[in-house]
Amino acid sequence: MPGLNDELLKLRRMLLTMSAEVEQRVQQASEALLKQDVALAEHVKGGDDEIDQLDLSVEAECVEIIALHHPMACDLRYVLAALRINADLERIADLARGIAKRAIKLKYLKPVPRPPALVEMCASVRGMLADSLQAVSEQDANAAFRLRARDREVDDLYKELFAWAVEQVSLGASDVRAIFDLLSAVRSLERIGDIAKNIAEATVFSAEGTVVRHAPIGGPSASI
Repeated sequence: MPGLNDELLKLRRMLLTMSAEVEQRVQQASEALLKQDVALAEHVKGGDDEIDQLDLSVEAECVEIIALHHPMACDLRYVLAALRINADLERIADLARGIAKRAIKLKYLKPVPRPPALVEMCASVRGMLADSLQAVSEQDANAAFRLRARDREVDDLYKELFAWAVEQVSLGASDVRAIFDLLSAVRSLERIGDIAKNIAEATVFSAEGTVVRHAPIGGPSASI
């Protein structure tokens, strides 16, 4: 039977594979939304089975490590964090799929302009996700902790886009359905930003044993 270190290395590689696949889907979904690329959106929409299988594999590996090796201290924290991060990644993949579905619908509705804030929001969310996953890979608690504050930037962009949508509707825009579909995709982007922050918080716990999930930004945290 492989030892604990071998199994932890295997888990790390599986989590990195899952991370890369999900990050790619978010990038593709956001590009499909901005460029009205139906083929790319269809590609994201059809890739759910692969993500589901990776999700199950990572979860099974975590359970096996706990059951057979009884990890302690930092090793146990890493496995518990991996379980949480894996679930978060699966949720992000679902949100990316939802964005792709909206991109497909928008292609066949009356064209609606893509506000500059949407381009900025896509870039901010992708940046948050990439940095949070790099922090996971490197177990960099400091980088992960700093990333939490960036969620405010995404929230501000969401509010700006929501206000834009309300204004367009109040002005009697004829493409109301398209505006609401676009706003639905924006909401999914905002949720991806939230989950990227959650991943960063799980990384802080894994690396340092510090619980920051319910702590205000810049406030005190608890250690385990």
